[in-house]
Order: sequence, then C-alpha cells, then structure tokens
Amino acid sequence: MYTLEELLKAIISSSPIAYVLSDEFGKIKFINEKVKNLTGWQVAELVNRDINNLVIFKEALKHNSNHDVEPEPIAVQVVCKDGKKIIIPAQVVEVKDLLKRNKFEGYLIKLQPDKQHGVVDKAQIEFVSTVSHELRTPLTSIKGFAETLLRSYDRLADDVKKKYVTIIKEQSERLTRLVEDLLAVSRLESNRYKLTLRAINAEVLINKVCESLGAKASNHKIKIEAENKLPDIKADPDKLEQILTNLLDNAIKYSPSGSVVTIALSSVCGNNGVKEKVKIDISDQGMGIQENDLPKIFTKFGRLDNPMTRQAQGTGLGLFITKSLVLALKGEIFVKSKPGETIFTVILPAEIPSEAIPLSSGEVKAEK
Repeated sequence: MYTLEELLKAIISSSPIAYVLSDEFGKIKFINEKVKNLTGWQVAELVNRDINNLVIFKEALKHNSNHDVEPEPIAVQVVCKDGKKIIIPAQVVEVKDLLKRNKFEGYLIKLQPDKQHGVVDKAQIEFVSTVSHELRTPLTSIKGFAETLLRSYDRLADDVKKKYVTIIKEQSERLTRLVEDLLAVSRLESNRYKLTLRAINAEVLINKVCESLGAKASNHKIKIEAENKLPDIKADPDKLEQILTNLLDNAIKYSPSGSVVTIALSSVCGNNGVKEKVKIDISDQGMGIQENDLPKIFTKFGRLDNPMTRQAQGTGLGLFITKSLVLALKGEIFVKSKPGETIFTVILPAEIPSEAIPLSSGEVKAEK
C-alpha cells in the first residue's frame, strides 16, 4: 500500500503546475519538474532542507486558516539556486491523512507564475524596499519636527522655528518628487500622456532649467556651448524640460562640488545637408560609470552601487523616465563614461522650416 507522500509525489511529478511538498516539520520532501525549471534547484539539493530555503510562505498561512475552502493565491517569496529572489502567487494547503484521523502530514505549495501575475524579480523587490525607505525617511523627519513645533512652539527661538519649518518644506518636496516619479512611470507604461509638439529654443530652455535647480546648480560651474544658428527642437516643452532637468540634476548630484558640468548643443545634418536633428551632450566630472553597469542605468529599477549613489536620494526611476520620454519624442539617448567623465547624449528632431527642405525629384517650386 502506498503512503500519502508517495501518492502525492506520483500525482505532482508530471503535473504542468509547479508543486512543492514538505513534511510536518517543514522539511522539503519533493519538487516537480516545473519547480526545477523555475528555480534551477534539483530534488537532491533540497530534500530534507528547511522549506524556507526555497519558499518563504509563513505569511500566507495567516490568510489560509479556513481549510474548508480552496485557499486564495497569496504572494510568496521563492529563492532560486543562483540567489535570485522572485515573488509569485501561490496556494498553500495543509496535507492531512484521512485514514489517520486527519493527521497533519505537511504542506503542498502550488506556485503560479502565470502571465496575469507575472514574476517580480530581485530588482523589483529592491525597488519596493527603496521606495519604502524613501517614503519613511522624509515622513519621519516631517512628523518629528512638526511634533516638536507643536509641543515647544512658545519656547523655541525664531531662528530655530524657521530651521524646522525649512526642513519640513524640504522633506515635503522630496516626497512630492517621489510621488511624481511613480505617477510618471504609471502614465508612461499605460500610454496615458499627451504630447504637444512645438518649436523650442534649446538654449533658452536649458538656462531656465539651470535657474530652476537653484542652489544645486550654484555649487557647480555650468558651462553652455551652443552652435551658431542652431535650429529649434520639435518637442513637447514640458517633457523636454523634464528630460533636461533629470540629466542636469544627475550630472550635478554625481559630481564633486565646484566641478564643471558642460552642456553642448549642436546640429545633426541629414544627407541633403539640412539640419534635421539637435544633439545635446551633458558631461560631468564625476567618478564615472563602470562599463558593466552602463546597461543598467536606463532600467526601471536600476541603481548603481557605489559611494556616490548610496549617498544620493532617489529610487532609480529618473533615467528610466528620461529614456521613455526621449523615445516618445522620437529621439535617441545614450551614455558613455570613463573615470572622471560621463557624457549623456540626447538627439531629438529639429523644427525644419519648409523652405529649408529640398525639392524632391519632379517637384517644381511655385512662383510667387
């Protein structure tokens, strides 16, 4: 006669669904082929190891206390062999032997990495952690200084009151930036944004961006180099301002105080000699970006791990948003870096006057 464990192994071994079986002590007894494909683990590597080496699911049990109904899918964390952690929906059920008076025999975990739920990778886990930290930090400051003002307002000197209110204002602005970034990502991914294209003088807009950065820009030497007779850029003014603000803010944030940030504006001619595009190079004198890190910087959840990025505030959304906006404006963006210099290049369509466009073969210009 087969044991309950043997019967379960036989049933789930060839199942197209990912299953994990544990005993009553939380030790892994079996994983099927789907789990091996998902995680990279082999059965022999996991048998008799604690279930939490593969699936962290204790929180799920709190939501599945009613054993008379099919448990609802709960997010669990799965640990892959390569160290990668993914969060996917799962159903966790208790295995009981009816022949032994409902004796508890362990857990059967059904993992469901389907298209609807998708797979949340390690970068997204880190992103959630980063966002939580970025929210908590300013909120803690705001709450602390607000409570101090309420409790001791009459006893505080005017300059101290002003200092506390300034801190509250700065931390509120930090929160606003975070929320705006998250909303921007949501709009970009769902295509819920409108573009209003018009001719924009790049040099005028860059000067406006430098002024808006205020105190940040004052600690650096901002150098603007513009080509003579530079054509206007054909773009949405607000989106282009956001692109330039993000890139210039990064150049300032990740380079030493007192160093030079250079913004170079030039035109790109087509085969017909017409200035069809405008190129914007923003270079800084920071520590540079490692070559193997370059592919990460435009990803949604990517933040580089170096001393300067650890000190700087941010969620790693800025460059993802920047690239998305550049592409929406039918432009290009790329980066090159070496120790002591990083250059971000943005190329966008120029506003081309109709008289500058050469006549195609067979066309005759009408006389006035």
